[in-house]
Amino acid sequence: MAKLRIVDGPLAGAEFVLKNRVAVAGRHVDCAIAIPDPKVSRNHAEFIPDNEGQFSIIDVGSSNGTTINGIPLPPSVPRLLAGGDEIRIGRNTFRYFAGDARIPDLDIPGYVLDDILAEGGMGSIFRARNIETGQPAAIKILHSGYAKHEEFVSRFIQEARAAGRLSHPNIVKVYNVGKTSNGRYYFTMELVKGSTLTQKIGSLPAEDAARMFLECADALDCAHRHGIIHRDIKPDNILIGGDGEPRLTDLGIAVLDQQDMAQAGPRVLGTPHYMSPEQASGRNITALTDIYSLGATFFHVFAAQPLFDAPDPQKIMIKHVREKPRRLADVAPEVPAAIAAIVDKCLEKDPGNRFPDAAALREALDRAIRKAYPSLLPSPARVVEKRSARPPLFYLLVAAASLLAVVLLAFAWILFE
Repeated sequence: MAKLRIVDGPLAGAEFVLKNRVAVAGRHVDCAIAIPDPKVSRNHAEFIPDNEGQFSIIDVGSSNGTTINGIPLPPSVPRLLAGGDEIRIGRNTFRYFAGDARIPDLDIPGYVLDDILAEGGMGSIFRARNIETGQPAAIKILHSGYAKHEEFVSRFIQEARAAGRLSHPNIVKVYNVGKTSNGRYYFTMELVKGSTLTQKIGSLPAEDAARMFLECADALDCAHRHGIIHRDIKPDNILIGGDGEPRLTDLGIAVLDQQDMAQAGPRVLGTPHYMSPEQASGRNITALTDIYSLGATFFHVFAAQPLFDAPDPQKIMIKHVREKPRRLADVAPEVPAAIAAIVDKCLEKDPGNRFPDAAALREALDRAIRKAYPSLLPSPARVVEKRSARPPLFYLLVAAASLLAVVLLAFAWILFE
């Protein structure tokens, strides 16, 4: 059953179960979701179920408005909710949990679902086991309310196919995508046992944070070279495995930059604390927005506080667009100056003043880390030797040419004899 949980504000921790009928949220004591807050209207918003148990929200003409994931909700216009959506009403932020947050009875070939791991904007993620090998996996299943909407299905499948093309040690591996016999879309992926980067903030040594910054930049370079923009880089989307290695995950709103960007036009997608200025203002974006978001993520990691903060997500977005960011060296003087300067460059308002691409960011970090923490990375000679090694095809061609030369010489010797 779907529910709402207040995750921030005076009523944090309160939960409301959404039953299969309209639920009114407001200041009046008779409201199903009663919110004793002077900034909330008597009848502020309505949560309306559909035939499949999913809910839409509509602002019924409140005085102070409603926001969804930091975006103002137009009055009297219903908006379909997705698991994980954050709804701001007055001084409280609600998180929506879709009715699919239970183990569904689905036929996913080769796998058995064990338990729920998380809910995202478009689907729920379950822990699963491969029936033949017993190996654990994670399976993301599209919320049933979206299965009939072509745009959402297309984006869900795009996530799986885009991630499946990538092969990188710091990107969560996607195995396959499919559709169950009763029409539910899913994809299977690597199960990372560990935590999120969010859970490490405040306790991660600066040298470990620097190494993870470098590895995430390398992962982004891989994604960008395949034409994929992540668009939602944040600590929650960086998983830390038991080996201490970061892995980039959740390409749920990734965009294939050569196709989808031209067709979709400007859309505000992302997470306010880590959103680039161009993203926050709804402009078309490039891979440079990921560089900004990665910089904002590691500013938070190094400084143990977000780049910008405010009670209202909309105000955070405005700060990204208008306010000059603080220098990391002023907030976290213990971070080596060269690394702090790299974070600052990632956070330039003008994309043209950031690093030109993720490869340049990675190379700058490599140089800065070798100087600040000489024993942290492999020696440059070993890296250069590995990168410049001839591919196997080169040696095959050399061997074939040598063999051909021997055969021709032998043939010529026989003729002249």
